[in-house]
Amino acid sequence: MKKIVSLILTAVLMLTLAACGTVRNEEQSTNANASETQTNPTASDGRILVVYFSWSGNLDKMAHWIADETGGDLVRVTAKEAYPENYNATADRAKKEKDDGVRPEINVDLSKEQMAQYDTVFFGFPVWWYDLPMSMWTLLESYDFSGKTVIPFFSHEGSSNGAGALPRVTELAKGANVRTDDALSIRGGSVASSENAVRDWVKGLNY
Repeated sequence: MKKIVSLILTAVLMLTLAACGTVRNEEQSTNANASETQTNPTASDGRILVVYFSWSGNLDKMAHWIADETGGDLVRVTAKEAYPENYNATADRAKKEKDDGVRPEINVDLSKEQMAQYDTVFFGFPVWWYDLPMSMWTLLESYDFSGKTVIPFFSHEGSSNGAGALPRVTELAKGANVRTDDALSIRGGSVASSENAVRDWVKGLNY
């Protein structure tokens, strides 16, 4: 009889230990799955657009470095009536467009439906006559920026704070969070040697 009771107790103990082991395995499996699915959202979650206007090629370089660093989509804006290759002729035309409030027609491979899909827009331009090139006025007035984060980057030849360009972006990108305090400013003559600075700027924004 004692042997039978002992065998029964041993069997019960083994079943209990097996049950505990199963529970622990299930808990470990659950924790592992939770670890696999857990994410750490950063500022770069969501779709990113890098849109820019470039005449000299400086903004083209900056935009490509930013797009490479963020994985964002790259879109270049050009005027339908191309600006002259001559600097003085382009400067004269830009001044007249600004004085007359002209909104040049633009070429841009970006539909309004596509724009709606982006959460963050890196917005690039050279400072012309202490303001945005008028082609970028056209862009900002052609799309809905409501609810988007807009981060300006620009080249300049003396207006290191962007002069009137940054307030203009804020004015025209209606409903957007324009991060003017985080804008990137690089002198035109220094752009070619500024790749690391541009990439470090992007990383500093957590993109």
